[in-house]
Amino acid sequence: MPATLKCKNCGGDLAFSPVLQLWKCEWCDKEHTKADLQDFTQTVDQAQGSAGTAELRREQTEDGVVVTYKCSYCGAEVVTAEETAATFCVYCQRPVTISSQVSGEFKPTSLLPFRFTKDNAMDHFKTLIKGKRFLPNSYKSNQNIERIAGVYIPFWLFDGTVYFDLQGEGDIITTSRQGDYRVTKTDTHRVVRAGQLGIKNVPVDASAKTPDDIMDSIEPYDFSDLRPFAAPYLSGFLAERWDVSSDDCFPRAERRAYASTDKKINGSLTTYNRVRKHKDEKSTENIGHQYSLLPVWMLHTIYGGKDYLFAMNGQTGKMLGNMPMDKGKVFRFALIVFGISGTLCGLAGLALRMSGYL
Repeated sequence: MPATLKCKNCGGDLAFSPVLQLWKCEWCDKEHTKADLQDFTQTVDQAQGSAGTAELRREQTEDGVVVTYKCSYCGAEVVTAEETAATFCVYCQRPVTISSQVSGEFKPTSLLPFRFTKDNAMDHFKTLIKGKRFLPNSYKSNQNIERIAGVYIPFWLFDGTVYFDLQGEGDIITTSRQGDYRVTKTDTHRVVRAGQLGIKNVPVDASAKTPDDIMDSIEPYDFSDLRPFAAPYLSGFLAERWDVSSDDCFPRAERRAYASTDKKINGSLTTYNRVRKHKDEKSTENIGHQYSLLPVWMLHTIYGGKDYLFAMNGQTGKMLGNMPMDKGKVFRFALIVFGISGTLCGLAGLALRMSGYL
């Protein structure tokens, strides 16, 4: 069931404000708290019956399942991906939450709200591309930059315990000078590191469409601001639901937990110049998980038949992206450099001949 968040004062559309951390009406500027919107939250939570699903139509295509819904404001039919949980009507730009995508098994447990606005994201992007002469003009255009969108990306957050057992030998190497000789001394010690390490909120991207390496690179998130999920937070943003299960994501979570454990252990071994490990075992127990939505500002661009993605952490502002290159600009620049080099070489040769060296 598509649902739109409405102002209690004038009936206009509401959107979550990252600056105010409140919901603001686009028409009368009235601000609303989460408590003010309790009715909307309950409506989305309860939208499970046939009356709610009648407005949605699913269709199998060559590229996967697409969902068509009817905008409750202008009546237009809007097509979106099956995984979309919140979007905008492409005709009237009204924000819409698709309740069936945030209920049942797809209802998140928690989320982190956006802290950076779209203007912030565009400013960060402009700073990132400043001075990069080989970017295509279309990529740097204001029209393209305006396409930056705030998206809640689905994540599984894993908790649990890592048990570790490391045994080996560590060498402490010292050098001293005795007369004309430099003496090197190696003291070898037994090294044992065994115990357990609690892990909490280890994030793993649960969307097959977003590159894991880019999502990992814009971390970390501050999970102290993690809030219970409420549908009003989605208003004004796009959102995806998970399409990679927690079971499929767990191996990545375990690898990340082991990497954090190794970092802790290695931090306690700095006394040694080198360590030889004879045993290094790890295991996980008491693993739990929760489904959460994390904020990301994204710009997806197709250039030359290839996909390019800019992503910015919507909470901290950390950003990363791969960018296209205009081969025509590179070629013209190479010609200019070659031409200048040829001219300089010609002038140098002329000067040498005039001076009698050639």
